[in-house]
Amino acid sequence: MKNKQLGFTLIELMISLTLGLIVVAAAVLLFLTGQKSLAMQKGVAELQDNANFGLNYMTKDIRLSNLNTKKAEINDATLYGGVVLTSNASTDVVIVSSVKKPTLPIGIVIADTLLSQSDNRITAATTGPHWTGVSNVKDSTAGTALKSDQLVVQYLPQYTVDNKGTSSTTDDEYVAGFDCEGNEIRFSAAENLRIYVQRYFLREDNNKASNESSPLSLACDSGYYHIGNFHAADSTATPSIEATIPATAPTSITNFGGAGEIIIKRVDQFRVLLGVQGEEEATASSPASIEHQYVSIKDYMTMAAPRPRILSIQLGMLVRSTQSVGAESAVKADQEFTVLDQTVKLKASTDPKYIRQVVSQTVALRNALGERE
Repeated sequence: MKNKQLGFTLIELMISLTLGLIVVAAAVLLFLTGQKSLAMQKGVAELQDNANFGLNYMTKDIRLSNLNTKKAEINDATLYGGVVLTSNASTDVVIVSSVKKPTLPIGIVIADTLLSQSDNRITAATTGPHWTGVSNVKDSTAGTALKSDQLVVQYLPQYTVDNKGTSSTTDDEYVAGFDCEGNEIRFSAAENLRIYVQRYFLREDNNKASNESSPLSLACDSGYYHIGNFHAADSTATPSIEATIPATAPTSITNFGGAGEIIIKRVDQFRVLLGVQGEEEATASSPASIEHQYVSIKDYMTMAAPRPRILSIQLGMLVRSTQSVGAESAVKADQEFTVLDQTVKLKASTDPKYIRQVVSQTVALRNALGERE
C-alpha cells in the first residue's frame, strides 16, 4: 500500500491564520482597553485621596482661626483677627482718628504679598516663596489668565503646660500640637506666647516628571509672633490673649514667608470666598449687603469701612491627578470647570492629559460666631 501524506490545505491554513489573528487582535484590544480603564481608575482614586485628605487637613487648621482671641468679630480692622488682611504697611488699612487699625499688631510690617489676596487686589505680585498668583487656568469667556488666591489666618493655640512630672517650673514647656508645616508647637514657659500665622497659596513644585511643564501644588507656610508671657497658678490653665500683657510689641513674624510644605499636590487653581454677615437694613453705601453673602477678598476690601463681619470661608480648588491618562479621548483639553464663582478653562499646554476635578468646602469660623465680653 502506498503511504498517504495528511495535513492542511493552503485554504485551511489561511483560514486558521485569519481566525488566529482575529482572536489575538481582540485580546490586544481588550488588554489596551483594560490598561486605559486602569489608568483612569488609578487617576480618579489618586485625585480623590489627594484632594480629600489635603482639604480635610486644611479645614481642620482653618477652623482654628481666631482661637483664644479677645473678640469674636472678624474683619480687616480686628487686631489678632482670624483672617489676616492688613498690616501697618497696607494701603487699604482702616484708619480711625489718625490711628491705623490693621489685623496684625501695628509693629509688624510685612509685604502685602504675604496677606490674604485675590483677583489682583494688590498692584503686582512678587517672586519666590511670596504670593505670585500663579495658576494654570484662564477665564472661560475672555480667555485672560486668572490668578490664584492666597488665604492667611492666625490663631492663639490651645496651650497646655507640660511640667515634665516635676514640681519645679523651670523646666515647664507650652505644648499645642503641630502647625501646618508639621512642626511641633513646643517651647519653654519662660518664652513669650506665640500667635501662629498660616498662609495657604499655590507654588510650583520642583518635584515633577520630565513631561510636566508647570505643575502647581497647594502649600502652607507657617510662622509665629509673640504677644507676652502668661503665668498662672494652675498649670493646666489655658492662656488667652485677654489674659496676656505684651512685654514688648512684636515687630516681625518668625519663620514666615518661606516656601512652606505641600499639602495638596497638583492644584491648577485655588479660590477663596469670604462669607460676610449682612446688615438688617440696606444703606446708601452698601445697598446690596442686606443678607449673608460670599465675596472675593478683593471685593471685600473694596467695601466701605467698617467692613462687614466675616463668619465663614469657602475654599475651591481645581485638582488634577499626578498620573497621566495618555491619549484618552474622554478627557477634553478645552473642558470648562466651575470653581466657586469662576468658570475657567485650562491654559494651553503640551503636558499629557490628566483627570481633573473641582473640590470645594465651606468652613464655618466657629471662633467668629457669637459675642465675647
